[in-house]
Amino acid sequence: MMSSRSRALPPLGGLRLFPGNQARALRAVAVAVAGIAAACLLLDAWLFRAHLSPDYVAFYTGPLLPRMFEMCGKAAVEELLFRLVLMSGMIALLSLVRIRPTAPLFWAVIVLAQLANVWPLVLADPLYASLRFWAVGCVWGWLYWRHGFASALLGHASVHLLLDPLLLVALHA
Repeated sequence: MMSSRSRALPPLGGLRLFPGNQARALRAVAVAVAGIAAACLLLDAWLFRAHLSPDYVAFYTGPLLPRMFEMCGKAAVEELLFRLVLMSGMIALLSLVRIRPTAPLFWAVIVLAQLANVWPLVLADPLYASLRFWAVGCVWGWLYWRHGFASALLGHASVHLLLDPLLLVALHA
């Protein structure tokens, strides 16, 4: 017979702060950063360029420093709020009511946590914001789920070190 301790769910349904396999996590972060930078560049500089507001273009074509590092900091805050607090909290609540988080349930939590972050943008501009902000944030949620919070934090914060200089050049053209 199983004890109540052996039937207990793992903390946070398997979410963790640090990756189990650092090499695999670093590869996942590198692929995510490169993919997100490429996708955002494609969206902003080519597919939706005429659609972007003058304020948005002015922001990303303004001086790179200190903007790039401020964006890294804002990305880190988003990871703390919407991944570590909200996503973890949602999984913890499910665990409290004895619901085992399955892959589809994790995806639902990832999608809902990111929607909580960007819903005003998605309502204002559904297609662009869904691709540029909602889907992108789901990648960071996936990194947290599969490779730990530190991976999502590293990926999201560091993507701006690549993306911001690329947008500066591409949006100036």
